[in-house]
Amino acid sequence: MLKKKFAGALVASLALSVLATVAPTATAAPKAAAIAKAGDDCITAGRVAKARGVEGSDLTCLVVSTGTLKGKLKWWYKDVTPLSKLEWVASSGVGGGYGTTAIAFADAMKAEGMLSDYTVAYKSGGSGTVGLGYFQDQKAKDFAFITGFAMVAGVASTKSKLNQADSKAISGLMREYEAIVVPTSSKYKTINQLLADIVANPKLPIAGGSKGTVDHVYMGLLVEKAGGKATEMNYVPYAGGGEVTTSVLSGQTVAGVSGTSEFASFVKAGKLRVLALSSPSRLKSIKGQTLIQQGINFTFGNWRGILAPAALTEAERVNWLKAVDVTRAGDAWKATLVAKDWQNQTDYGKDFEAFLASQKKDITTTLVSLGLA
Repeated sequence: MLKKKFAGALVASLALSVLATVAPTATAAPKAAAIAKAGDDCITAGRVAKARGVEGSDLTCLVVSTGTLKGKLKWWYKDVTPLSKLEWVASSGVGGGYGTTAIAFADAMKAEGMLSDYTVAYKSGGSGTVGLGYFQDQKAKDFAFITGFAMVAGVASTKSKLNQADSKAISGLMREYEAIVVPTSSKYKTINQLLADIVANPKLPIAGGSKGTVDHVYMGLLVEKAGGKATEMNYVPYAGGGEVTTSVLSGQTVAGVSGTSEFASFVKAGKLRVLALSSPSRLKSIKGQTLIQQGINFTFGNWRGILAPAALTEAERVNWLKAVDVTRAGDAWKATLVAKDWQNQTDYGKDFEAFLASQKKDITTTLVSLGLA
């Protein structure tokens, strides 16, 4: 039986984090040095905002020389150095959330002049541990790794000896809500209809990400709320959202669960119908009702962030943080957040490292309480 104390704590922490973290808005007026953030307007060129940057670094009022803010007077990092070519490692198949996030942020870095070029290596399998192992085996410094809820859960559910703490924690990037979809020809019109059938017939196959991922936990919690058992549902794991979509459209499974961005184009094309969104209110990027609108008082969110190789020097690690911060300050990433209905997550370096440690503890506890690990 679900241990509500532990699962409830994780759900509450995720929901509160999602609700409290919103996409950035355009700067309305110049900001004083005492409250400045990277990308804010400033007035006096050369003035320094002490300790207002990442991990207590300084910002300087200067004319931005690259990217979407080029030519504007902004609080900026005087010493930030653009990164050269990177290989981003995604622990999913093509079309999965890890790869989608890597491409989105790498493109934003290029748009802001913070990255010259990049490739994405897709390393699916082992609930994400294949990709993590591949990344941590590299000796070069020109790699980046997209981590997330699913990675923490994958390490826990497979009892892997890999440890994300063996890499450099760079930054959280985004949070994304979950969607449950069916083919438009499906008999299911609401989430309550689907949940009732799953409780009555646990053998109904439901597609989602790897075992123990946010998709698995989210579906398990919903089934428990409907009166069923998470351990009895027929959850069919796939390496990423692309495979989940194929499974649902081909009729191999009756419904699929994944991040909203992985289904949005198929919903828009009329191939999939959303039964429920895990967001507190309707989203612009994908059409569908929320759980709350259908009488289920429940919100839930995924998150993703960046790890860098352990071989980085301290100076290289801090430069990574600065490159991410100015990328986030530019217009390209802000536009991506709006287009995908992603929420900004702005914990850097040591703060992100602490976040990963807390997630490892909370997610593992919830998986065990659900009987999924």
